[in-house]
Parts: sequence; structure tokens; C-alpha cells
Amino acid sequence: MAAPSPTLSPISNANDWMYFTLSGVNSPGTIALGGMKGFKRETGWDVKKGKGTQGATLTLKDIPPVEGKITLNLISDADFAGYDAFVASVLSISPKQQQAEGLTIFHPSFSSIGLTQVVVKYYTAPEEVGGKRKYQVEIELLEWQPPPAASVVSTVATTAPGAGAGPRQQSARVQARLVEVAALNAANAAARAAP
Repeated sequence: MAAPSPTLSPISNANDWMYFTLSGVNSPGTIALGGMKGFKRETGWDVKKGKGTQGATLTLKDIPPVEGKITLNLISDADFAGYDAFVASVLSISPKQQQAEGLTIFHPSFSSIGLTQVVVKYYTAPEEVGGKRKYQVEIELLEWQPPPAASVVSTVATTAPGAGAGPRQQSARVQARLVEVAALNAANAAARAAP
């Protein structure tokens, strides 16, 4: 996640708000009125409330990725050709490649939430809307985050049946800390015993 930065004002930069870029390619057509939905930076708080108490205990359990949909209006032959090219060059990039690298995205509204890289969740074929020869496509995006450096999943060690549980092996760091704690306990006991 990139740090938030100042948002380019739609008042004096209206044209920049009518499209987005994905992997450096401009989206075709124009973003429909109200066509940006979702796209919020959430924090996954677990709220534990006690009976008869004021307040709550908050535990941060996760920071979910930003997710949202963009609806584009296609109103000309050039828009339809542009959408076909957009699908071929960007939207249909293999999911494995998207997962490995993510796709860079830019829209002025994303600056304030720090959204800079996404993967494509889905995209639609052009659909007629309202029976007035107006066509739209919808693209759903999910924020890309690099894979963690190491797995956070741990496996519980087991022993074979009948083998009996032997002494547990501890890391050198834990063993050194236990020796240190034992020395401190001995020093405290000696200090208390001294007249």
C-alpha cells in the first residue's frame, strides 16, 4: 500500500476523472456517472464489548485489500475497439502474472487511499443499459499486495504413537533467555536471603 497523497481536484481537472490507467494503458470510453463504487480503505478491527461496561477492547485482526468496481460507458465504434484492445493488452493478463507482480493503476480518487496496484477480479462484455443503445462494461479490481516474505502458517509437531513425548527442543535464543532468567531468579533469591 502506498502512502496517501494529495487528490487532484475534479473541479479544475474534470477530464482526468473520466478515465483510469491500468498498466500504463488508458481505459476506453468514459467512466459512467457514479461508476466508481467500493474503493475504500478499511481496517479490520475485532470489537469485544463487555456486559455492563463502557467502551470495548479493540484488536487489529487484519487490513483487508481495497476492492471496487468501475463502470465504463462505450458510446462510439472507437470505444468498442478500445475496449477490445484494453481486454487484450491488460485485462486478460494471466492471473499468475497478476498475482506475482500486480498491475499499476492510477485514478485521481485513488491518491487519498494509497491505491496503486491491483489485480483484475472480473470484467464483463459490453451490455446494453436502459434500452437506449447505450453500452457499459464493468471491471472489478482488488488491491494487489506482495506475498509475505515467509509463511505465517505453522505446523504442530506430533510424535508417533507409543514413542512417548521426548524433551522439547528449544531455539538457542530461547535457551539463552532461560539461562538469563534463572540467573536473575538466583540473584533475587540470594538478595532476599541475605540479612
